[in-house]
Amino acid sequence: MKPIIDFIMYIVGLGPTVLIPIVMLVFGLVVRVPFTKALRGGLMVGIGFIGLNATVSILTDVMNPAIKNMISVMHLNLQVIDVGWPSASAIAYGTAVGVSMIPLGIAINIIMLLTKTTSTIDVDIWDFWHFAFSGSLVYALTKDIALSLFLASVNMIVIMVIADRTAPLSEKYLGLPGISIPHGYAASFVPIAIVLNWILDKIPGVNKVHLDAKGFNTKFGSWGEPTLLGFLIGMIIGVLAYGFIPGMAISAKLGKIMLMGVTLSAVMIITPKMAALLLQGVVPVSTAIQAYTQKKFSGKRKIYIGMDTAVGIGSPVVLACATLMIPVALLFAFILPGNQFLPTIGLVGFVFMFPLIVAITHGDFFRSFIIGAVNVILGLWIGTDLAPLITKSARAAHFTIPKGSSLISSIDYGSNPFPWLFVQVATHKLTAYVIGLVLIIGLCWWNHKKIVEEENGLSQKVAK
Repeated sequence: MKPIIDFIMYIVGLGPTVLIPIVMLVFGLVVRVPFTKALRGGLMVGIGFIGLNATVSILTDVMNPAIKNMISVMHLNLQVIDVGWPSASAIAYGTAVGVSMIPLGIAINIIMLLTKTTSTIDVDIWDFWHFAFSGSLVYALTKDIALSLFLASVNMIVIMVIADRTAPLSEKYLGLPGISIPHGYAASFVPIAIVLNWILDKIPGVNKVHLDAKGFNTKFGSWGEPTLLGFLIGMIIGVLAYGFIPGMAISAKLGKIMLMGVTLSAVMIITPKMAALLLQGVVPVSTAIQAYTQKKFSGKRKIYIGMDTAVGIGSPVVLACATLMIPVALLFAFILPGNQFLPTIGLVGFVFMFPLIVAITHGDFFRSFIIGAVNVILGLWIGTDLAPLITKSARAAHFTIPKGSSLISSIDYGSNPFPWLFVQVATHKLTAYVIGLVLIIGLCWWNHKKIVEEENGLSQKVAK
């Protein structure tokens, strides 16, 4: 078993920047894309990811000091420390459940494709850590590996169905043709977004408020364009971070505020270009997969390439919502009763929360921001509640707890409703199995029905 585990951990260690291009190359060759074209496509995907990661790193470099200053100004001193998604993924893959999730996840994806219960080929294998994280928390609570892997699998199946159903919206409102987003963090907010979007539709007055990317340009003129919008948002964040620090010279404050403005402006412009580079690599392979499946199988079934939610962060609405949510999250951390979770490192990761929310709201900034704020409120309470179990999982995975902190969590999957729900049912083993089976059977049946309807619709369209 050790060689197998070592090989899996080696694959995990490659990270998405290397792993996903390799998977894209393999899929390209399987569907008979010429080697050089498949290799170029895989490399373009890797280049796009490196570019997207670079823009997030640029944002992180200027945001983290700003976040620390906002925390200092607000006198926040909370018990649960945010260790961010890199640490959360290390905890997830540091257990027996985590190691098992990659081969199990691949098997689940293959079975769902063969049974037409998904239309997504999930090449984002590295991000299986979200499902492994849920399973690792259940294992820390119950020490039952079978139940832990079962609930981790339930988590994945639910996310795969969500990815299928949101793919047309991602295509239309995020500009992602042939791509779905089976990302545990982003997709988990879809059910909440659907419910809250429906509620907002029923509130008189509020249901008339709409503000998409075009709406920004219409209402704010030149200031609604990404370059100036990013600058304006950066200046606002800069004032909140540096404008109220006692003892800092005005010239130093202005310098910091201006740097924040220019950096946010750059991120708003560079990020969509990096996402476009990534899509240049995905589209040829995606097109070849469509042609291959139509040739090999009856009907005109559409297959999506499942990618990391990073592909969707190029939307100006996503970037605007995510950046403005950072001070709002800190304010909530300060005022929410019962909250002990201090989000820090993971706050920049809000860019990964919003893509599917924006797709559900049809690109509406106002609704996306409201839904994001509700998710943050729930997330702070969930992060506080799960902190003891996450800390226990971290110690079991031999993760080093930061000095000066006794409890840790993550604003990514550590404050997410899905793992929290799985932990709640895990204490009642039979109930967990029953609920899990009913959920996945129901969702798979429903998704299969939708896929068949879509396939028949495409066939009839081609026949005409």
